[in-house]
Amino acid sequence: MKRPAKLRQFVLTAMFFLGLSGYLSAQEKIKFGKIDIEDLKMTRCPFDSAADAMILSDVGSYRYEYSDNKGFELLFERLLRIKIFTKNGFNEGNVEIEYWYSGSDYEKVESLKGRTYNLESGKIVETKLGDESVFDEVQDIHNKLKKVSFPAIREGSVIELKYTIRSPFIGNITDWYFQGDLPIRWSEYEVNIPEYYRFGKRATGYYPFVVNKVSSHPESINFQQTKYSGNGLGLDVHATTEHSSIDYEVYTELYATQNVPALKDEPFANSLQNYSTKIRYELQSYKYPGGAIHEMTSSWDVIVKDLETDDDFGKQIRRSGLVKNIVNEVNSKAQKPFDKMVEAHTYIKTHFKWNGRNSLYPTDDLKKAFDDHAGNSADINLSLILLLRELGLDAVPVVLSTWNHGIILESMPTQRGLNYVIGLVRIDSVEYLLDATSSSLPYTMIPRRCLNGKGIVVSSGNIRWVPLLGSERDNDLLLANLKIDSIGAIQGRLEASKSGYSAVRSRENYFSSGEEENSKLLKQKFKSWDIDKITYENMDKLDQIMKIIYSLGSTDICQVNGDMIYMNVLAGMGQNSNPFNAEKRVYPVDFNCPLKDAYVFTYEIPAGYKIESLPEPVKFALPEQSASFKFVTAAKDNKIMVSSTLSITKTVFIISEYEFLRDFFARIVAKHAQQIVLKKL
Repeated sequence: MKRPAKLRQFVLTAMFFLGLSGYLSAQEKIKFGKIDIEDLKMTRCPFDSAADAMILSDVGSYRYEYSDNKGFELLFERLLRIKIFTKNGFNEGNVEIEYWYSGSDYEKVESLKGRTYNLESGKIVETKLGDESVFDEVQDIHNKLKKVSFPAIREGSVIELKYTIRSPFIGNITDWYFQGDLPIRWSEYEVNIPEYYRFGKRATGYYPFVVNKVSSHPESINFQQTKYSGNGLGLDVHATTEHSSIDYEVYTELYATQNVPALKDEPFANSLQNYSTKIRYELQSYKYPGGAIHEMTSSWDVIVKDLETDDDFGKQIRRSGLVKNIVNEVNSKAQKPFDKMVEAHTYIKTHFKWNGRNSLYPTDDLKKAFDDHAGNSADINLSLILLLRELGLDAVPVVLSTWNHGIILESMPTQRGLNYVIGLVRIDSVEYLLDATSSSLPYTMIPRRCLNGKGIVVSSGNIRWVPLLGSERDNDLLLANLKIDSIGAIQGRLEASKSGYSAVRSRENYFSSGEEENSKLLKQKFKSWDIDKITYENMDKLDQIMKIIYSLGSTDICQVNGDMIYMNVLAGMGQNSNPFNAEKRVYPVDFNCPLKDAYVFTYEIPAGYKIESLPEPVKFALPEQSASFKFVTAAKDNKIMVSSTLSITKTVFIISEYEFLRDFFARIVAKHAQQIVLKKL
């Protein structure tokens, strides 16, 4: 991982020290251990009454500290205070602190202390955080988590955590979120930056700052240098001390928000982090006195070059000895480049088990991943790229931000915004994006979590972006042949045909839980039906449509009233509710990928009955066919056929389009709620 040179390398030409800002720090204003009893008496959040917990205060600050033996270090100080209202909020007592390490350089979590406060008989009772409640967990080769579990949590508790992170990575100013899963009464963030560092900054979100102050002030350091004079033989040596100082400017930025409600999940919304009020700093370059300018993330070219030369990324996919035996095995099965690609993809996804973690970097190194046959997403996909290269294929990494991690912008270079890597292979001018984290994923698809705009190809001298969404859809087709008898009982066969991302999702559920458990879960979705049997087809044939076939019946679907039989037009299996029932929408609607939902139902009516009425056919669409719906009914002899098709080709609908999308789905729900009416002759 690239990091700036330490300032002590320039001590002979210049020495300086970054002092504290002139502001009274928030940690001094909101002191650890000084709890207001009114916060303990509070029973609900006054500005977000449905919240199970709330953040009373979250105060963070960055500053730099210099020492002769270490150079400059970045210090992050945080004081976090949370109020628990209900049992559902108990999980907020588990706090994670992320910190970085790279080789012999690593961040330290210092001065960590925490307390749980409860109100007993009108008095505040404190429970201190013990060592047994704090432990570390490795995320990948650069990330660790310090997990903190607060004791004595109950309804009404207040928990408080204070810590410092001392970092040698002086550009590692992490994102600060003024809005998140919990409502926040007060959030404050201060950053102190000396004139020698150039940061790019991006602020996003909808909630205004109640404090937004930028200022600067001079700082200086006095240092002394001892000079020696003599005859060169060490005799009659005289020492003189010279005093000097260096002046420099410190830029302080202070932000705060107040009474910000929690981000609320909305159906078909991308990562809420995209819409949170937050600030991101990215070190673009630095220049110490007397030194040259060092570029960091000033451009995507710099980031790509850094990744290519990184011991923990680019050099990991140049370790040919790891895959020698696998190369021989693949070559024995395939001769053509395309076939080698498919065989390599199949080998990695069936021999490696994904641990569920997304990462840009391996957990340790690829040798360990090969030894363990398991790892995070980078372990698996970098191993795939390494194997493809050793097979003589043109394979390169593509780095990206996953759907729940947030959107990256071409206009704002960021390495910290990237959290995933997949492979790209070029064969005969055709490019294939590959991911091997799931045995249910064919080579033609990457996971839905990766469908988040564009990824950047890691190949120096050829900086380019590639779209992550291909031609695949989320396709579901329900075929039913059902027979109705004279007392209103209905039975028959239902076939669910799945392809694209729907098939991937269903296969993953099937293989992770097992057939018996998966069938049990599927039965729970058919509450009005008795299911006699479920069979599966093509579960391990990824190039074919997978099918789930139900043998089922029900006495609840049809209602008999005298000579009449009434039943829902799709036997209760259609679009029964509008996912967009809210009058207003805060975030854009993001379907992630195109989708198609189709129903083709055939009913056999009982002897002695005729069709009294059928729902009318209908067809409607949104502009440019971004979403379309077609509904058809037909009758012949004693058979009724119902066909319903919903197709969505546009993945993102902006807020101004929400009302049209809401009405579109309301019309579908209304149509699927209509009835077939039969009358006894």
